[in-house]
Amino acid sequence: MTIALVVASGIGGFITSLSAVDSLALARDGFYADARFADLFASVKRAPQALAEQLAAQPGVAEVQTTVEQMVRIELPGVSDPILGQLIGLDPRRPHSLNRITLASGRALDGAGLRRGDGALEVLVSEGFAQARGLKPGATLSALVNGRQRTLVIVGTALSPEFVFAGLWGMPDLRGFGIFWMDREALASAYDMNGAFNRIAIRLAPGASEDAVIDTLSRTLEPWGGREVIGRADQTSHAMLDNEIKEQRVLGTVLPAIFLGVAAFLLNVVVSRLVATQREQIAALKALGYANRDIAAHYLKLVLLIVLAGLALGVVVGDRLGTMFTGLYAEFFYFPRFDHRIAPWLLLVSMGITVATAVLGTLNAILATVRLAPAQAMRPPAPGHYRRTLLERLGIQAIGPALRMIVRNMERRPLRTGLSIAGVAAAVAIVVLGNFFRDAIETIVDAQFNVAMRSDVAVWLAEPGDDAMRLDLARLPAVTQVESTRFVPVILHRGHRSERSLIRGYDGRAVLYRVVDADNRATVLEGRGTVITDRPADKLGVRVGSRSKWRC
Repeated sequence: MTIALVVASGIGGFITSLSAVDSLALARDGFYADARFADLFASVKRAPQALAEQLAAQPGVAEVQTTVEQMVRIELPGVSDPILGQLIGLDPRRPHSLNRITLASGRALDGAGLRRGDGALEVLVSEGFAQARGLKPGATLSALVNGRQRTLVIVGTALSPEFVFAGLWGMPDLRGFGIFWMDREALASAYDMNGAFNRIAIRLAPGASEDAVIDTLSRTLEPWGGREVIGRADQTSHAMLDNEIKEQRVLGTVLPAIFLGVAAFLLNVVVSRLVATQREQIAALKALGYANRDIAAHYLKLVLLIVLAGLALGVVVGDRLGTMFTGLYAEFFYFPRFDHRIAPWLLLVSMGITVATAVLGTLNAILATVRLAPAQAMRPPAPGHYRRTLLERLGIQAIGPALRMIVRNMERRPLRTGLSIAGVAAAVAIVVLGNFFRDAIETIVDAQFNVAMRSDVAVWLAEPGDDAMRLDLARLPAVTQVESTRFVPVILHRGHRSERSLIRGYDGRAVLYRVVDADNRATVLEGRGTVITDRPADKLGVRVGSRSKWRC
């Protein structure tokens, strides 16, 4: 029963993780195909609509879609929390051909918002934000649109492949960031963007080189304030989704493998002792004409019965936990259809792994006995041939008799010793892995919010502001200290290497927002160079004293 439960734990964890991420990947691929998710994305300050035709004519480009998008501050009645919203313009007469919107509830935009007598704007809101804030069609909120407070009326909730994960800058808090689709003409008029755009989505032609197209488009968009053209792999929503799938596939393989390693160790111990106690009966059966394969099959059937019971329990538990895991994913990733499923290949792989565990864990013990001749097997095992251990041959004599016997026995049976060590190591690894994530998160939180970021309140601006604002904040009641910073997205270049990053401007002797090293020691920024973290430094191949170029 113990072995079956260990097998069930391994198979259950395997099916739980991999069925959930397989369901996640299936929902992703289906949504991307139905909504025609773009391959490349880019932003510009302001570009004329005629530029879209020039972009579409570039080699490797199959389709171009332009939009007007703006970040605004959102206010909800009775809510004091800071909320940012991303306004995206839609033309009701010409629906998007890329990144299509899927209506989840309510009705679609029909242009009636421009004819409202009260000046309110009709919008669709992202499903995640609507659920997090309890918003339904008909609810109202306000937005600061280009310095003017405007009322937004929600007419429906929607989903988009661009915002499967709709968190601001990769943060999972859906309460503080929402996507709002509204009439493009109204949004363009508010920001003087009539006949212009500031956001581009591109679909590549079959067989086109992504790197070559990115390079061409980057040069074309540079005069219009274009930032770097990014591929789908670097798009925030897709990157979060893809990383989660990759991470869970690793965890769903490593941790169950440890459980199954423990099960193989236990099977080896149990079957070895069982075979040893039935040595004479095995010899009698062989003398009566039973073949080695029949005797080996007898023990394998016993082991398979144990592990198959564990497999059945593991599949049931894995299906239940996988459904719960999928429900957890549904709180962060939004699809039109997202159901838990166990793929047939996953069941076949689970069965194969279970059988392999049973065979590998018992094969050595069974073969050691069935290979014996009947006459030899009827006698008790001959005493082992002991000799001086490696430690003794190396001249280490301070070993007691009891320890000497133990070491000699281990050296005489290296395979059994190795399996025992591996089994104990796997059991300890389960305990370590079970507590690792909790300890790691505690360390990260302490380093981030007690050592590096020591402020009580952080103020983020949608657009860069004058540093005089820092003095206004310092005069607020109960404020004792204020520090201002600035983050600028850049591309770092060194030779043929490049890395997308941020250049962060800090106070030279910062107290609230500090730069700390791996030992949590504050680094004083003296203005004589740039401090870089180790990972981008390794990618760029830079060391202390190196020089590199950067481009906004």
